[in-house]
Amino acid sequence: MKPRLLALLLLTGLFITPLAGCAEPAFDPVEPEPDDGSAYPGRYRVSGAVLENAEHGPQLCRSVGDSLPPQCTGLDIVGWSWDGLDHEESGGVRWGHFEIVATFDGVRLTLAEPPQPPTVQRPDPEPNLTTPCPPPPGGWRVVDEAKATTAAYKEAFELAYAAPDAAGAWIDQNGGMNDPRKLVVNARFTGDLAAHEARLRAVWGGALCVSRAARSTAELNRVAAELSGEPGVLSAGADIRTNQVVAEVYVADDARQRDLDARYGVGVVRLTGYLEPA
Repeated sequence: MKPRLLALLLLTGLFITPLAGCAEPAFDPVEPEPDDGSAYPGRYRVSGAVLENAEHGPQLCRSVGDSLPPQCTGLDIVGWSWDGLDHEESGGVRWGHFEIVATFDGVRLTLAEPPQPPTVQRPDPEPNLTTPCPPPPGGWRVVDEAKATTAAYKEAFELAYAAPDAAGAWIDQNGGMNDPRKLVVNARFTGDLAAHEARLRAVWGGALCVSRAARSTAELNRVAAELSGEPGVLSAGADIRTNQVVAEVYVADDARQRDLDARYGVGVVRLTGYLEPA
């Protein structure tokens, strides 16, 4: 397994989000519903795929099936015309990638400006895999060569995640490119840190940082599971580095964030918006 892939796998908590398959798209369509019938004021900008087929008119795709022609699920777009737009067509399906500015009523987009070629790219943020503990005197180093092995840190991870109060674990490569003698194993818990450190030290002899979290991964996953079933929530999952649930909605407005703060506590859920104010 490549080092970066391993690190990402170790970082990931529970993410509940649509996935795209191959011949048969393995995603669950998101059926947006209006928020109490009210509109979201202003205009919003977004870059993405737009697709029209026999089943639906032009839609801004949140999920795209990896097939030819592709399949799409997302928001309907009012006022769309393919005339003059650079796009592809196959089997009665039209699609292309565009940047659009539109109003949003909670269910559909209405174009406010002509579509343009995409200029806004939103790459996935790089995961923060740094170590929160200060380096010990003399820096991070191996304390037991016999236990500074790949098998040992994998066993440490299993122990960390098995704890009822576990709050995530990840590897800080520390310039070592997956070298067990250089990397730092990070583990977070909500309970007795000294006891957890002793338990991990029994199997792992490399650099180790045991730190405290306010919420366990189990608690975050429970909140994420609750939110995933709510109207308008596109995805929800635990971010173990920030010790939060990250929930994506079409528009991340202050009122909804305040509601989540009141329900779960301030800082437990962080809203992100798929549509950005124009």
